[in-house]
Amino acid sequence: SEANGVALNPGQSTLVRQMATSGARLQLAIAPAGSGKTTAMRALAQAWAEGGGTVLGLAPSAAAADALRTQMEQDTDTLAKLVHTLTDPHGQATPPAWFGQIGPQTLVVIDEAGMADTLSLDLVVAHVLARGGSVRLVGDDQQLAAIGAGGVLRDIAATHGVLHLSELVRFADPAEGAASLALREGRTEALGFYLDRDRVHVGDQTTMTADAFASWQADRANGLDSIMLAPTRELVSELNQRARAHRLTGTDPAAVGPVRRLADG
Repeated sequence: SEANGVALNPGQSTLVRQMATSGARLQLAIAPAGSGKTTAMRALAQAWAEGGGTVLGLAPSAAAADALRTQMEQDTDTLAKLVHTLTDPHGQATPPAWFGQIGPQTLVVIDEAGMADTLSLDLVVAHVLARGGSVRLVGDDQQLAAIGAGGVLRDIAATHGVLHLSELVRFADPAEGAASLALREGRTEALGFYLDRDRVHVGDQTTMTADAFASWQADRANGLDSIMLAPTRELVSELNQRARAHRLTGTDPAAVGPVRRLADG
């Protein structure tokens, strides 16, 4: 990996080494957002493939599967595709091309595993193990949970142990990385970092909505990427319509292009 211009930090190196050489059929890694999971998984996939194995990536959503494909440069798909193939009551589901390739040399990496429901994970893991393959679950037990019954990552961690990525590489400021991890753990003192740096603004909903929109405008004007988040669909719709009106100000209507009205107006 280093020869190809991507140096792993000690935590990433340990994760890749243990996942590749443990001999475990099922293994879990907890990786908070920004901890370099993508880089580690790419190195793991390359190492496994160069060792003569095949790698398959699965994720709970199509967007996550697409991101995983870009990261690992291996076959990836959704968990639902495999579950559908395995559970089709009429046996008429067309298996994906990679389905028949799962075997003793296969490593299946399930990304964003914390967002996958336990029943789907159980079905997929059982199938891969029955075919002689191995599974690596990668996720964050503190993130948005599965819509279905979940929580199995914490059970696995408590019973069988877990690998961790704990050094954040997303932030230029190490203090911000530390504050992010503390906030993730629900430690209220982490708020001090953001308060001290004027990252938190307080006011009534009308004032905060106007401030958020003004900040978004300023960011856009400075060429920055910016996103507005709001607590209700109504407020999201209002902000989106204001943003659209702002972007179309002074634009020739004939140059706008196709327009479609969404369900919220």
